[in-house]
Amino acid sequence: MKKNVCYSIWAIFNDKQRKQLENLKKKINDILKGPYFPIHMTLTGELLGEEKELIKKIKSTLNKLDKFSIEIDNYGYKNAYFQALYIRVIKNTKLVSQKKIIDNAFNCQTNFFYPHISLYYGSKNNSIKKKIISNLPKLKKIIEIRNLCLSCREEKKLKWKTIETFRI
Repeated sequence: MKKNVCYSIWAIFNDKQRKQLENLKKKINDILKGPYFPIHMTLTGELLGEEKELIKKIKSTLNKLDKFSIEIDNYGYKNAYFQALYIRVIKNTKLVSQKKIIDNAFNCQTNFFYPHISLYYGSKNNSIKKKIISNLPKLKKIIEIRNLCLSCREEKKLKWKTIETFRI
């Protein structure tokens, strides 16, 4: 296991949706100047273990998962670095059941799940975030999830890397 590395499983989007979301995120980041990260929705995080073992677990879980869609609510913001400005995702039974399958495969006991698609990481004032949100476009209400990926983040450098992508 690499030191100071945190692994996560992300839901990722088709090319067209990914490009649209990345462009939106870039527009926000050009103003707010946060760190770069790939657009995604975290399903499970804080995974420990060897990469090869994590990949093996994901592959053995894929046959239990279904393609699914997420329903978008609206933009949101918090005073939390990794949830500073984001797109709220409605927590429905299909999304929760997919997450449960993944969590069970990794023996994760997640009591709290707040699905969202981050657009900015940082600690800007809420009034600035509100103003930016007021100028953002309406969102597409349904986003299809066809892929998952294993990613890692170097804790101290705040750098993200996709290890491997998996088709559901």
